[in-house]
Amino acid sequence: MRYWTLPLLFLLLHCKTEGRPKLMSGFIKDANNPAEYSELFVAEKESLISIKLGCYQSSSDFLTAYLQNDETKQMIASVSAQCASNEDELEQKYQWRKIFSDPDKTVQYKLVVTGAEDAFYEIEYTVSQVRLPADGTSTLDTLSPGIPSIHTFMVEDWDTINYRFLDVSVEGWANQSSIVGKMIVTQDQDQLYNFLVSPNTSTSDSLRLSYSVFGRIVLSDVSKPKLGPGLWLVGNVLFDKSVTKNIELSISVNTDYEYVTKIIIVAVVSCLGVILPVFCRYIFNFINASKREVTFEAWRTVVFNWFFKGKKSLAYLTGFLAWMLLVSAFQVVHAKWGEMMEKGDRDICYYNERCYRPYLGYYDVSVNGIASNLPFMVHGAIVIFSVSLSETNCYLKKHHGHYDYSIPYSFGMAFIFEGFGSLLYHICPSQIIFQYDTLFMFVISQYIITALVDGHAIRKQEDATYFRILGAQRKSIRSPKLYLFFLGPAYGFNFVGNLHYISPLPPAISFFYFFFLGIWVICILMWAMYKSDLLPRSYFPPPTLLDEDGEKIEYPMEKREMSKKGKMIGFILYSVLVLTGFVMVVLGKLVISIFILGELIVALIIMTANSFRFMLKDLRESLSNAKKSNSKYHRSFKCLIPFGVIFYLLCGAAITVVSLFFFVILENTNKSLAGWDSRELNKDCIMADFWDAHDLWHFFASHSLMMIILIVMEMQKPCRKCYVIQKGEDEDEAVEDAKESGEHCSLKEFEVETGDPEPAKEDINDKDE
Repeated sequence: MRYWTLPLLFLLLHCKTEGRPKLMSGFIKDANNPAEYSELFVAEKESLISIKLGCYQSSSDFLTAYLQNDETKQMIASVSAQCASNEDELEQKYQWRKIFSDPDKTVQYKLVVTGAEDAFYEIEYTVSQVRLPADGTSTLDTLSPGIPSIHTFMVEDWDTINYRFLDVSVEGWANQSSIVGKMIVTQDQDQLYNFLVSPNTSTSDSLRLSYSVFGRIVLSDVSKPKLGPGLWLVGNVLFDKSVTKNIELSISVNTDYEYVTKIIIVAVVSCLGVILPVFCRYIFNFINASKREVTFEAWRTVVFNWFFKGKKSLAYLTGFLAWMLLVSAFQVVHAKWGEMMEKGDRDICYYNERCYRPYLGYYDVSVNGIASNLPFMVHGAIVIFSVSLSETNCYLKKHHGHYDYSIPYSFGMAFIFEGFGSLLYHICPSQIIFQYDTLFMFVISQYIITALVDGHAIRKQEDATYFRILGAQRKSIRSPKLYLFFLGPAYGFNFVGNLHYISPLPPAISFFYFFFLGIWVICILMWAMYKSDLLPRSYFPPPTLLDEDGEKIEYPMEKREMSKKGKMIGFILYSVLVLTGFVMVVLGKLVISIFILGELIVALIIMTANSFRFMLKDLRESLSNAKKSNSKYHRSFKCLIPFGVIFYLLCGAAITVVSLFFFVILENTNKSLAGWDSRELNKDCIMADFWDAHDLWHFFASHSLMMIILIVMEMQKPCRKCYVIQKGEDEDEAVEDAKESGEHCSLKEFEVETGDPEPAKEDINDKDE
């Protein structure tokens, strides 16, 4: 059944209508005769009775006023105040109490004063209606010094709201943003009173949050307390009881829980990303793309062998890391979310309250923030599928021993796990949980750097007509080393650093933490110098290569991409940037997660730009070879490929700019700020009344990152033999030239990539003959 009727809540009256304050005063002579100091008044059902009590007496005793039902003689509530020593101090000693009258009928109450003898007392009491309308109309109120604000709303027509949720919003004036208040929504009067007396006290069966300019509490089927019929109480109080704050309160019935269609649409649109791998391969590796051979039987064999045979160590380690980290991350995140639910404290998790859509029947979390991570998972699956087709092509063409798709598979897996990490983070967004959002951003960034360095294993020699085709032994960074020296320490320093940022560690522990962090940073910079060929080779000799006969061959010096002086200048600038970030982390000006991720991104940008130059050079040579071909099909690439490259780069740049616009310019939370300051950034949904700016950041960032990954995989050249074909040379001739020059390592040194021993054995036997 679909519920669309507007009158979902019937709220009696329409706003806060204060009754006229009444003053009751006198002088207590006999404390044993309380009837002498009493007054009767009538309160309509569901009225708010406000009592303000004060007295002064030379001995500063206590005075008590209590409210009782005049018919049943039952005491309803009481308030006590210590008497001031003189009349001038009376205002400072005032105590107050607010009580709701009988919700079902009009009642006559008696207000009785008893306590200190020889005391002058003043009681100001007010009977008022404080109902809020449910049509979103704002109700103005003022929080006076020391006196909170209380309002009510009634949920009567339950049958028409059990598939919707309710927004209870409070907004403060912009010129009073420095004044912080706190709001509670509950059905329990005792919980309300305890909150008004001590706003920071943990309470159950209530929802609370702090605000300066904006705050919103969402009541739903999964909130605690759960949205249900009856009288609801809304209380507001200031932390600083010496100031005044103007606020606007509103109640509105929000949309239903029809999310499935919106989520499916995003998933389907993300699936269109399957076009990107095809397009990227056809413009950056068009010769191999046009000769691709794939059959279902071969593809099925490759997929089967992925689990049992072949060289996929990096992909396996990626899966292991995901299981280890994501399970432990879920424990921490769920515990944090459970703490928020148990205490009712909405300051623990940083949601965009203006676009908060709870998960019907299961989780009181922002389901739109969780579902927006679907594009990462879909695109990860697309990358894995595309890589499996490329591997199938190499398998059919018997390129055994010349290809290794471990890194490309790892990219796809890291994409999927990044989606899960971000999903966990959005269950309870906060500064301490943010480290789980960046878990696989570290991995993806480091994999990009590894792939780019690995792509330098093939480089045309300036004085030769062949290409060096070095196999598995020429990997830039081995998988165990990658995790031991890079990712492992990065995660360790990241976890401890986030703890230190939230709650500073003891001085001795923090000293050793920053000491070892500094050593690790310096070691990484030294490694970068080594890979950039900026260190003397006498200290770091190159690996030994053997030819087919086991004879040692001289290590071929690669053509330098830039002068040593230019590389040194670039390295110094990068080192200054890294060390500056390290100092900011030590001073507490920068979060460790942003520091590590930022330095990785800067490094991969530099390396990608450098590698892209050589990729374009290879592409230009391939186009020249295609022009010499008699095939009209290949000659047509001369015009189409440059246009495709420009179009791909422009689209990638545009999507990246759009994603950063949603992330930076339309930022809707900031976990490093206090909860009330973060809520100032909250923004309404901007698409389908469901997706906010951060959700669109997920969508566009996933597409942008996927386009970058696809180019990087082409730069990495996972199949060495395919690269020879791309250069336009005959496969057998190029390999033979490489063998004769001592550049081609024995196939016996390679592990069979597909895990199929028979074809590899044939290849080796052929070479022996």
